[in-house]
Amino acid sequence: MIGYHVAVALFGFRWIFRDPGVDVRYLAAGALLPDLVDLPLGTVVFADRYSSGELWSHTLAAPSLVVVAALVFFRHGVRRRRLLALAVGMFFHLLADGMWTSTAIFLWPFAGDFPTGPKPYWSGVLDRAFSDPWRWVAEAGGWLYLAGLYRRLGLSDPARRRLVWTEGRLAG
Repeated sequence: MIGYHVAVALFGFRWIFRDPGVDVRYLAAGALLPDLVDLPLGTVVFADRYSSGELWSHTLAAPSLVVVAALVFFRHGVRRRRLLALAVGMFFHLLADGMWTSTAIFLWPFAGDFPTGPKPYWSGVLDRAFSDPWRWVAEAGGWLYLAGLYRRLGLSDPARRRLVWTEGRLAG
């Protein structure tokens, strides 16, 4: 759910923090990072043990460690702001996924280990995708928000798009 996660992070950040200087590239990367890390780990590398797409990066510990790393290793500057934007994107991903409802995962390692057991992830992926229509509604809503943001910020202008790709700033 690419559009949904990026849209939730951008909308949430713009609504709560209202910081025009944030590097949205790192915010969007943070919004996608938990799935990019956990899906291959849980369904390919450790498929015999977990067979789930929600593991370490879907815990409260993962973005918290990124925040601590930013605060400890970088006193100030662009690297600190970028790491913090990455962590905020990860927090918004957890919010969008409703991870607080999966206590064992969200509060790992304090609530025990991840749920285990041989569950075939890939063989049931189509059933899961089509059994939950809200997943598709959320994804469509995310892409609609991103399209509206694209239009509202005038990103059809190549100079404004270049600003996003090179500096990570949304003008407007």
